[in-house]
Amino acid sequence: MANVELKGLEKRFGTQRVLTGIDLTIQDGEFLVIVGPSGCGKSTLLRVIAGLEPPSAGDVCIDGRSALNDPPAQRGVAMVFQSYALYPHLNVRDNMAFGLRMAGMPEVEIRAAVARAAQLLGIEGLLDHRPRALSGGQRQRVAIGRAIVRQPRLFLLDEPLSNLDAGLRVHMRHEFARLHRELATTMIYVTHDQVEAMTLADRIVVLNGGRIEQIGTPLEVYHAPCNLFVAGFLGSPRMNLIGGEIAAIGKAAVKVRLASGALVSAAVDAGAARIGDAVTLGIRPESLGNGRSANALPVTVDVVERLGSSQSVYALMAGVETAVCALLPGGDPVQHGDTLTLHFATAEAHLFDAGGQAFVRLKPGGRSI
Repeated sequence: MANVELKGLEKRFGTQRVLTGIDLTIQDGEFLVIVGPSGCGKSTLLRVIAGLEPPSAGDVCIDGRSALNDPPAQRGVAMVFQSYALYPHLNVRDNMAFGLRMAGMPEVEIRAAVARAAQLLGIEGLLDHRPRALSGGQRQRVAIGRAIVRQPRLFLLDEPLSNLDAGLRVHMRHEFARLHRELATTMIYVTHDQVEAMTLADRIVVLNGGRIEQIGTPLEVYHAPCNLFVAGFLGSPRMNLIGGEIAAIGKAAVKVRLASGALVSAAVDAGAARIGDAVTLGIRPESLGNGRSANALPVTVDVVERLGSSQSVYALMAGVETAVCALLPGGDPVQHGDTLTLHFATAEAHLFDAGGQAFVRLKPGGRSI
């Protein structure tokens, strides 16, 4: 296992700044997922850790010492790429053994290492096949096996599931979780898929424009996003974000007048905010329902996505440009053109100031979340 520390890491390509001020510590045995939109610097950060790209500034420390002068082969790192990067002319056994042979390992040890990895991944019956005869999921297992045989201190995984269909992605997510548990090795996993991030990570790093927006456990980041970007990025369907202004400030809640004219409450600490300040209300789709509460949003149904046990209902609200999404039970009789009054609990509301920063949410009794 390996402890990794990134200190003031920056990366520029010419005048383009790709990474800025990255400070991050990854603990031994941690499964850290770096998530963010395309082009935010995720893969570049992984390549800098691997030694495939030199940083423009800052340091990469592995197990307490700088690795900047260590070539990739000496960092104890194995990387799994999005494209699998298998040799088409070699069978599975030789693909997995290639790096060990290049390192001069005795053949008897190579055979044992390949056999162990193949058994762990359930690909013992594929060792004599070439990549062209394998499915996408099988090729991904071979790519992972090639990394496992090296017994690295650190696994780096660059969007390894993005080329698979939806069903295989679900299956391979389970495989990655199992592998991490059995190998007990530090893993840094890059993805733009928030479902992968939420289901696999011990901690999530949300990256945007080359900067870290937030670090936390999946539930911390989901339930307490620090700003509008994180709130809008994590969650599927995404959080509803509705503009308004502060109408009243109390000890346990802030009243907000929405653009539609509706008056609603959010259980947040107002801090230095004042009446009349522009704010954005955030409500998760699963927090909206047809039950009764003081927070009511009159809407007209536009589109219904039926998912079986649930349905995503997109509805229009006066004064709001973007449709409001509610995740309702699949049996509710809802269709285009229906008028509904959606309700949400005061404790479920998020509130963001004009600069996009989140107000601290309060638990019942006035304590912060």
